[in-house]
Amino acid sequence: MLILQAGSAIAMRQNTKLIPIALLVLALLALLIVLRYALAALVSFYKETARKKPGRVLDVGLLKNNGKKLGLTGEEIAFLIDLCKTYKIKDLPLLAETEQCIAGPLKTLYKNICAQENSAGEAHIEEKKLRLFIIIHKIENGKRNLTMVTNSTAFPAGLPATYTDESGGNYHVVIIENTDAEMIVSIPQKKDGSKVKPHPLSKISLTIQLKNGIAYRIFPRIVRYQQQKDFEEMVVTHTKNIKPMLQRRFKRVPVTLRCSFCAAKEIEDGGTKRYTVSENSYPGIISDISAGGCKLRTAIPIREGRYIQISTDIAGKRIDSIIGVVVKSKKDVDGKTTVLHMRFVRMAKKARNIIFASVYNYDDSK
Repeated sequence: MLILQAGSAIAMRQNTKLIPIALLVLALLALLIVLRYALAALVSFYKETARKKPGRVLDVGLLKNNGKKLGLTGEEIAFLIDLCKTYKIKDLPLLAETEQCIAGPLKTLYKNICAQENSAGEAHIEEKKLRLFIIIHKIENGKRNLTMVTNSTAFPAGLPATYTDESGGNYHVVIIENTDAEMIVSIPQKKDGSKVKPHPLSKISLTIQLKNGIAYRIFPRIVRYQQQKDFEEMVVTHTKNIKPMLQRRFKRVPVTLRCSFCAAKEIEDGGTKRYTVSENSYPGIISDISAGGCKLRTAIPIREGRYIQISTDIAGKRIDSIIGVVVKSKKDVDGKTTVLHMRFVRMAKKARNIIFASVYNYDDSK
């Protein structure tokens, strides 16, 4: 009997210890439930606050400043601002991310303009497209101008260059080293291996093209020639006499487009120009194109200065209103094909927009 009583007392003491633990567990569960509802209420509050908070707006002042730096007119900047507000574009980083801007928000603006074609007149839509493409073109050129080299110290070592002598002969050279004090260039060589060494202290002409495609002509002065272990090199002064080489007006891309063309004749009538077109057409291949011209390959020899009308298909759209003039004509390496470098002198706005859309990868199907 005493043993049983002792056992009951021990069990009672153990049960008494379990009661606080059970209460603690219940309290923790209650706290977790409260925290859960509190967290849900907090999330709901923040969502409602974010919904009521005014949305991000376009920084018009920044857009105006960047547009001016890139060479846009006040009218062009106003046109961009109006488009951004109409189509709810909140950010247009013209300077900071030019390429991303062209491929992103500016392309979105173009798509929105295209979406209006069924509700607005075609002429009005084509005019808006062309204005946007001209602005994009100016943005590209403006960004390029902001990064123009103004001192020969900017050319990196290892860059190839071309030395042009007084008679117009061209020779390949390499920038071996370029420090703040001087530029070291390899010595030009003729095909037979003999060296071309202008007199020390004479000025020379070097043409250098950077990786971004912009070429420059600089006119440094030769300081001296110096002999290294295995070769001789030319040391020239630095110069700020730097001339950017003429760039094509519009962005050009490689293509392979079948085309046909007819001879055209320019006629001036009362101060205006018009063109008459021959009925005979000839086949050709357009190998690169821009909104300002193209390179056309054909078996028909055509002299420089002649006018032709070109018809082709771009992204499934027919273009047959392009009048171009041959600015350069030469035989291709095969000796059979003639390569025509064309400058467009007349085309419809719709045709120019189709070319622009192809060049900037803005085709409606993409």
